[in-house]
Amino acid sequence: LKVGKGRAPPSDSLPAMAEDAPGDEDTVRILIATDSHVGFAEKDRVRGNDSLNTLEEVLQIAQSKHVDLMLHAGDLFHDNKPTRGCLYRTMELLRRYCFGPGEVGIQVVSSPSIFSRGMVNYEDPNVNVQIPLFMIHGNHDDPGGDCNLSAASLLEMASLVNYFGRTEDLEDIIVRPVLLRKGRTQLAIYGLGNIRDERLNRAFQARKVRFETPANPEQWFNIMLLHQNRHKGNKGGVPQKSCIHEQMLPNFLDLVVWGHEHDCLVNPQESLQGEFYVLQPGSSVATQLTPGECELKHVAVIEVRAGSFRCTPEPLWSVRPLVMRKEDVNLSELGLLRTDTQAIWNALASEVETLIQQGDEECRRRKKELSARGGPAVKVPELPLIRLRVEHSGFDTISSQTFGQQFVDRVANPDDILLFHRRGGVGAGTAGSRRPLGIADVLEIEEGSSVGDGVRIQDIIYKYIDGEQNLQILPEPDLNDAVQSFVHRGEPCAIELFVREAVEATNAAVLRESRAVGEEEIRVQIQDRAESLRQQRLAAAVAPEAGGAAPAEGNQAAVPKRPALQEAPPAQAGAASQRGSQQLLTDFAVEPTPRSAAAERGRGRGRGRGRSGSKRPSQDEPAGPPPKLARGSLARASGAPAASSAPAQGQGQGHVFHDSFAEGATPGASQSRAAAPAPAAAAATPF
Repeated sequence: LKVGKGRAPPSDSLPAMAEDAPGDEDTVRILIATDSHVGFAEKDRVRGNDSLNTLEEVLQIAQSKHVDLMLHAGDLFHDNKPTRGCLYRTMELLRRYCFGPGEVGIQVVSSPSIFSRGMVNYEDPNVNVQIPLFMIHGNHDDPGGDCNLSAASLLEMASLVNYFGRTEDLEDIIVRPVLLRKGRTQLAIYGLGNIRDERLNRAFQARKVRFETPANPEQWFNIMLLHQNRHKGNKGGVPQKSCIHEQMLPNFLDLVVWGHEHDCLVNPQESLQGEFYVLQPGSSVATQLTPGECELKHVAVIEVRAGSFRCTPEPLWSVRPLVMRKEDVNLSELGLLRTDTQAIWNALASEVETLIQQGDEECRRRKKELSARGGPAVKVPELPLIRLRVEHSGFDTISSQTFGQQFVDRVANPDDILLFHRRGGVGAGTAGSRRPLGIADVLEIEEGSSVGDGVRIQDIIYKYIDGEQNLQILPEPDLNDAVQSFVHRGEPCAIELFVREAVEATNAAVLRESRAVGEEEIRVQIQDRAESLRQQRLAAAVAPEAGGAAPAEGNQAAVPKRPALQEAPPAQAGAASQRGSQQLLTDFAVEPTPRSAAAERGRGRGRGRGRSGSKRPSQDEPAGPPPKLARGSLARASGAPAASSAPAQGQGQGHVFHDSFAEGATPGASQSRAAAPAPAAAAATPF
């Protein structure tokens, strides 16, 4: 495949690869694997050694193909703290197949400080490595503890692997490459270990992820190892934030190795949103009994020469086969009585017998293929995995564990053969009885990043809803009150109740007052209503201020307005937006929304206070002095200069940084950042 946009993949750009011959002096041969999950189900007497057997087969393929290096995209281990037996056997396999008298033909030309030992393992004079392994961590074997170490750190200290891609500061993520050279071929390998998907998604949108590139990156073949959820579409029209979009990645990349996804898509696919190819090898062991795990597992052997690469899938015959029906068994279509459990038992047992026959045939085929490959013998599983999905709406179920006892010593998972589920919806599940998604189903409350003591909740809220991302249905003042109740008063349903009430009130107002006929007109009416509520709250909040004291000459406006970002100087647009948001929120917090007398009655004393948490004076009592504005709010309203929270322009000088998200995630996102200046690009410094 010829990398680059608009180029057709040539068929003769690379010479034919011999089975057991090393590559030429300009061709880099790489084995790519991911999600080995060593140690999965190690206490199972049947499946305990599956992951180790497959890891040994992967290492045998690397040795037989004479690869120059191996890349592993995370989740080498299934547990964050693997057992001593699991760690011992893994280290033994790596020593057996990665150490030897062979020479390493690649040269590291970047700074070795990216590795904790200050060098790659094959440059250690105390060991002789013939196949170097470069790896990142996944979500299963991520670093932790007081020392922030992982199992991969132990392997690196033993000179078995080269571990990189660990992020030290989640507020400023810098991805540095490992630069390799062999002849005329230059490789830049970028690694980003697993970070919680929501946090990394926000970091990309906030431009907190930077890629450090060598001088003239177009002269390098750029590979990136990533271990995150891959975007597969929006559910119910709600944008998914627990994943990474391809358009977030920089366009100078040539190949992205996507880990964490277990579906085997070993053939490179050209990204529709970027100028790179995506390679997803998938897991090497079935950790979940899902249809995506039924396909034959593979690793990829790619050959890179200058700006071209070729991918050769290599099947893994030692993986235990998983057999499932393409369609679920529907009990309502079998003509059985709803309470006849014996007839249900017999019908499902017949289906399982058919699947067992298919699994036995697949086990024999894989054993034959593995013996034909030659090399050291690897144990091939003799018992298949069987999963039968049963739709039982309106029928009695049977115990899956009791049902599986008749298939002991015939299947590898007798305890979880059956998976009963109901058709989507309520009752029988007709098309018209589907339960609509509630507010709690689509409302996602994310975990915020760590902030300092001086940062307020209001500032964090308005940081996300200012500008083009402003709210169109929910009024910001009421949202502020709901968030305050959620955070400070410990009311877990405060935000959900507020969103539900706001949506229901908007629907009722549109149905009662709307004369619009088109969808766009209805949307405009909803926005106008939200703006009207917003202005009413503003007027109610500023009214006590106007009655208590005359406004200063520099503050003639009764209602503070947000600064127009397009009119502000480019270098101060972000700071002006933040100051306007803080002033607006300060005025919102002056006095809560007036409540009716009926709502005040029956609240009682003590802990039954209103939402604002303060007692309101009665009509007979004299009103107290007007509440004071928060410190610094008058200065901000009058235009006094405030400290900008934007990062310094000189940060990261000496490297070329790539603004990864600004190059076309969505039209709305690009427009909202049009007024903000791009970071000043410093002079590139070659490694």
